[in-house]
Amino acid sequence: MRYRITAGRAVEVRDVLMEARGGTPRGARRGKSSAKQLKRNEDEAVLILARQLNANCKGGDLFLTLKYSDSRLPATREEAKRIARNFMRRLARAYRKTTGKKLKWWLVTASVSTKTGQPVRLHHHVVTDAMDWELIAQHWPPEEFSYRRLDATGDYTAVARYMIRNAGYGGARAWSHSQGIRQPQYSTPIPVARAGTVRVPPEARVVEREIREDGETGFSAAYIRWVMPLEDNATRHGRRKRHDE
Repeated sequence: MRYRITAGRAVEVRDVLMEARGGTPRGARRGKSSAKQLKRNEDEAVLILARQLNANCKGGDLFLTLKYSDSRLPATREEAKRIARNFMRRLARAYRKTTGKKLKWWLVTASVSTKTGQPVRLHHHVVTDAMDWELIAQHWPPEEFSYRRLDATGDYTAVARYMIRNAGYGGARAWSHSQGIRQPQYSTPIPVARAGTVRVPPEARVVEREIREDGETGFSAAYIRWVMPLEDNATRHGRRKRHDE
């Protein structure tokens, strides 16, 4: 079967086929270790967060890091989460008052180094709509936050992976987000004869591709993700041909 997921300009296609040969995939025969299952769950969490970001974010939006001075450092992770949620509520109210719009945001509480896996000082990462530095500084000490702007690539999987790993993924939901965000679109699965045969639009930029086959069992799977270019006004309001699977 072929599954297609569209999130903003990013498109994912996953093919999964199993021929009837009386066997089972090798991984199923051996059993799945808890460590491997946790890694698969983490990878899936990254994709879920990435799809939300891809569906809602654009170049110029903010990747915000919130830190704590010694005097403000929370004693527990739960206390840090409470402080961050209260900050997001205040910031959302101020943003609506300033712009008339509802603030979109994604928040993780981080406590693990993405390089070493060791514990680090509690802090937070937030992806949110673009806004002035002064608006943030009204609600978080200015010497305790920094931000950079998202690029315009349309694929924020790397941002999602950093956030999930920095949060110290352990199986529970690693992030929270504002209400009313756009959701990715999931197409109805369709049968295919061979994995990895999807036609990629010529104007698309492929960012990830993987094909796995097991000749013994007949199992095969393929995954590809591509990003469509930014549309100009003529393309946005005109008709664009859809590429069939």
